[in-house]
Amino acid sequence: MTMMSVVLLAWLTVGEQAAPAAGVANRVVFVCEHGAARSLIAAAYFNKLAAERGLRERATFRGVSPGDDLSAVAVSGLRADGVPIPPGKPTAITSEDIAQANLIFAIGCTLPKAAASSGKAVDWTDVPSDQGYAPMRDAIVRHVRALLDELQRQKLAPAYFLP
Repeated sequence: MTMMSVVLLAWLTVGEQAAPAAGVANRVVFVCEHGAARSLIAAAYFNKLAAERGLRERATFRGVSPGDDLSAVAVSGLRADGVPIPPGKPTAITSEDIAQANLIFAIGCTLPKAAASSGKAVDWTDVPSDQGYAPMRDAIVRHVRALLDELQRQKLAPAYFLP
């Protein structure tokens, strides 16, 4: 079983009990160094693709050392792709983000100790940051699709398959 599967099983078995109030989606937090490009792209695509699949889960973006503004390259790329840009600006991941998150993804950064040890964290270390928008987006979308596929499989699994 992959680390992501273990985290998702925990999300589905324990996370449902700790999920936000009824009507509020489970929460995914994507984190990159500056909270301005990779995590923004991941949150934007996650939200778009989750909505297209009829899933309630939604994502936000955070940074370890947040920049002042969103990456112009990322914003331009998302607009060209026709993907809605999540509201907000680069913001540091907080203890509240960690507590409210069901999943936390580190994209090319080292998470704060509280996030890394939360039992909710997964690393995406293969997302390039120095090859331009398209390779970055393609790696992120590949991960996001795999995450959503796994999430759907876990949700559709009969309860007796869950620990």
